[in-house]
Amino acid sequence: MDIEMVNYIICPILLSLCFSVQAIDKKESILQNFIINAENCQHLASEWDSTLPQVQQRDIEKQIDIVCPTARQLREVIKRRYQDDKKP
Repeated sequence: MDIEMVNYIICPILLSLCFSVQAIDKKESILQNFIINAENCQHLASEWDSTLPQVQQRDIEKQIDIVCPTARQLREVIKRRYQDDKKP
């Protein structure tokens, strides 16, 4: 087998590996962002208390209004994008 034949075989394999690694990185990034936002949403929700001063309640509510919808949106993106992915 000459060197050109090896290049025709190896180059496509290497390229496909590179693209699959990028796809995994992107998936992991979306999942990490979802986990971070979901955990922050839960944390903020547990911080809110009716005995807190109103200023602090409003501050927590503002943060919740940012973090929780982002977690919900990312959850929907993950559900749609990976609905056929049966791997754990």
